[in-house]
Amino acid sequence: MMKTFIRFVLVGLCVLPGAKIGLSAETKADLVRNDYAEERIVDLSIVKKVTGKRKLGFMSIPKYTEFLEGFIRGMVVDYSDNPVEGVLVRVGDPGEENSMFDPTVTNFNGIYRIRFSIPFDARGRVDVRNKLIYAPDWEQKRDSLGNSYEPLEKESPFHFVYDRGSKTLSFAEGLRKSFVNPVQRGDAGRKEQPGARTTKKAGEKKDTGGGDDFFKAFGGGF
Repeated sequence: MMKTFIRFVLVGLCVLPGAKIGLSAETKADLVRNDYAEERIVDLSIVKKVTGKRKLGFMSIPKYTEFLEGFIRGMVVDYSDNPVEGVLVRVGDPGEENSMFDPTVTNFNGIYRIRFSIPFDARGRVDVRNKLIYAPDWEQKRDSLGNSYEPLEKESPFHFVYDRGSKTLSFAEGLRKSFVNPVQRGDAGRKEQPGARTTKKAGEKKDTGGGDDFFKAFGGGF
């Protein structure tokens, strides 16, 4: 019996740091009572990972840390409200070390899902301030492929908070831009999208507004 116990202890000590021990049986309905994320945060779960070792007498045993995992979800469309596939979306500037969020690209429906894995602090909270970056590689794609999508909104700051005690989830985004299109009398019968390219008349000043490659990114997933 003692040999069995020793074998069990040795197997437990061989767990590698960073290994995921198991998913919590709790669902989002169990984890969230007050949801202020408006479907921006989905598929929540709590997992335990081995993040190091600690001493227990003469032995070293695994140290566990609980992480909140899930996805930030959003959508990218063009000015005609058509979904745009293959647009890179990430958290933080390119080259910035960020192991908590995985970059992703939009699917054929224009939907992106950024996976996150964030450790709880000592108070049982997740509290992160960062920013979403849309299509940071658009210039390289333009130069190498000859065409690309330049984002009208290149980044948007956010504040992501989850409190385990009160089961409160919130995802607040910073100052958002609203765009308007200039119109003149006599233009009532002509409907143009903001940033659309138009044919210039002789003597008419060049419009320095947006181009027809722009798209907008917004947070209403479905």
